[in-house]
Amino acid sequence: MWTLDDTIAAISSPPGQSRRTIVRLSGPDAIAIACGLFAPDAAESLSEVGAFRCASGRVTLEDGLLAPGSAYVFRAPRSYTRQDLVELHLPGSNPLATATLGAALERGARQANAGEFTARAFLTGRIDLSAAEAVADIIAAGSDSQLRSAQRAAGGELQRRCATAATTLTETLALVEASIDMAEEGITLAEPADLATTLRGAASALSDLAASATDMPDASHLPRVVLAGRPNAGKSSILNCLLGRARTLVSDLAGTTRDVVCEVADLDGAKIALLDAAGFLTGDIGCDLDLAAHQAALAAVAEADLILHVLDATTGDDSLLEALRETNPASPILTVCNKSDLATLTIDALMVSAETGEGLDALKIEIRNALAISPAATGEALGLHRRQKHCLVEAVDAVALAAGLLDTADHAADVAELVGVDLREALRHLGQISGEVVTDDLLGIIFSRFCVGK
Repeated sequence: MWTLDDTIAAISSPPGQSRRTIVRLSGPDAIAIACGLFAPDAAESLSEVGAFRCASGRVTLEDGLLAPGSAYVFRAPRSYTRQDLVELHLPGSNPLATATLGAALERGARQANAGEFTARAFLTGRIDLSAAEAVADIIAAGSDSQLRSAQRAAGGELQRRCATAATTLTETLALVEASIDMAEEGITLAEPADLATTLRGAASALSDLAASATDMPDASHLPRVVLAGRPNAGKSSILNCLLGRARTLVSDLAGTTRDVVCEVADLDGAKIALLDAAGFLTGDIGCDLDLAAHQAALAAVAEADLILHVLDATTGDDSLLEALRETNPASPILTVCNKSDLATLTIDALMVSAETGEGLDALKIEIRNALAISPAATGEALGLHRRQKHCLVEAVDAVALAAGLLDTADHAADVAELVGVDLREALRHLGQISGEVVTDDLLGIIFSRFCVGK
């Protein structure tokens, strides 16, 4: 799936208008291909430009197109990808960048896949997998705290902490396995209780890391939370409360909301896409507008990551619940009973009042829990993806099993083989975070989060 022996190229600046655009090349022929596209002012060609140098000049394409620009030259192995790498910085013209990229492809470069530059940095050992994932997190950061957390991971903080634990596990594993041979000589390398204590220390450090980490989104899109319910249940009022501003019209007249309204809501630093759909109708739908609104609400529910089933506390009508489950069987449903300040019934649901604010803080917590997302951290905590946190938890469990075995043994050699199995399992999970143990399928999933050119 991944190759390092060809030269890749891509536009690495974001789309849209800007002061400059960037075309990036990496691979064995990066400098040679760039030489045919860019003429420096102070040298015969880019091949004469040293490493970590910027050369001013102009892009010259075969159709006669000329443009001023700069070329940044990074020579292997001291580059982001540990290959020869050239960045052509051009005036902010998308057609110019596209034409330059096309000329590079005609000269033998290959269009880079999403995240392939960072993938090469990982595959050549320039960065570990946790730092590679953090590059995408920096680009996609939705808050200052997420950015700082991602920067810490990109700087190698996660790798260092996992490596410290892995070193402890490896040294313990070596002692346990050596104890098998030493037992025949009557030599005790280490007491089982001491080894168990060492392992528990490593497990505690990993457990603390997982518990203190903030959650990083696994996808580029925000989780979609849809407010669904009967007309006039108070969905729009709840949306306004969660947004902290009057985004939609609110009226006692049923059917005020027709189209699906989508806004980004910040739940104490955890961001979601919050959608307010028209009230679900039953029986004969009177007009085309009502039908269109009903179908739009159904479509929003079908694509939801979480459904907020909004009831009216004055009626307690929950007859819509089964229809919501049929429309989206995979999404969790959280029943929310609005107008708690007017309630005369006892209803098994989360009671809130958009009028008084009662229960809204609890609603935010329930939404975060249902989506398994955390509130914003201070930026001091590391950001972890669900996969990374799962690997840490699995490693902790395996180490705990090994420590438990050693606690029951008089000699480490008595349980060495079983302890070895558990410690190797723990090391395998830590290796999945650093990339020492990884599959092409997993790499494909991780780097698909990147945009082309990064």
